[in-house]
Amino acid sequence: MKWLSIKWQKLLVVGLLVIIYGCVAAQESRQQESKPPAAATQTAATNQSAAPAKEVGIYEQEIKPLTTYQCAQCHYPVYSDIRDNGGKHKIDCTECHETFHTWKPGKKWSEVVPKCVTCHDLAHGPAFPKCLTCHADPHAPIHSLVKLDVLAKGCDQCHPSQKKELTKFKSAHTEVACSECHHTRHGYLPKCTECHDTPHTPYTDNSGCLACHPVHSPLEINYPKTTQNQVCAGCHEVVAKKLIDSHRKHSKLQCVFCHADRHGYVPQCTKCHSQPHSKAMLDRFKHDCKACHGEPHALILPGHK
Repeated sequence: MKWLSIKWQKLLVVGLLVIIYGCVAAQESRQQESKPPAAATQTAATNQSAAPAKEVGIYEQEIKPLTTYQCAQCHYPVYSDIRDNGGKHKIDCTECHETFHTWKPGKKWSEVVPKCVTCHDLAHGPAFPKCLTCHADPHAPIHSLVKLDVLAKGCDQCHPSQKKELTKFKSAHTEVACSECHHTRHGYLPKCTECHDTPHTPYTDNSGCLACHPVHSPLEINYPKTTQNQVCAGCHEVVAKKLIDSHRKHSKLQCVFCHADRHGYVPQCTKCHSQPHSKAMLDRFKHDCKACHGEPHALILPGHK
């Protein structure tokens, strides 16, 4: 090797190392190929120990109740009735239909359909045992109250307080049938202007009328202490004009200050003025203040303008 230069000696050593590394790598590769993967070995062991699965026939399986979503796929009209107008019946189908699709020829339909009394008892008492007579659609029970000829026979049975009010406080409303106002369907609330074309105050909505007139006793007029004089002037235009034109102390007051408590109430003058004159003078004029002071809204003394 002395005859080789140092440079060539280094190259020869490197070449020998490359050859040795290649032989070792090839031997390891052959060993890996002949050895099965660990996962495959584990799977094979598992397959050998596990018993083959037994296939369960379709008629041996337990069929679970359908979900509401699944019911809707076949019964969409019923689903849409509940969705749009079901009210409190917006519940899972299986809460009422605990068993499903149980009807078959020879079986009565009434034996399949769930009973209303299961949840509601006799909601309106023993006089109304057949719910579907009024509630035509059990899936939209309130919305389906449209048989007015049937409903009209029992309004007072379900709404006794309104009937009592109409009877106690006589008015034109007492003389009309419930269905004349609550027409079209149960729960319909008419606008007052359907009958009263020219109300005495500008009409915006029913709340303006109902502020004074209870709907089932409209002549029992009540009003809050904040009622403005222009509201009273709607019916009492002449009196309101006298009050404004008089420029007396009474013109500074609200109508409800004197006519408090209820409509039609006329106070005695002594409620505010106590006894301003002697007993002899009051006896002479029979305690009639108007004899001297004139109409209380104008307070113009006789012979004066």
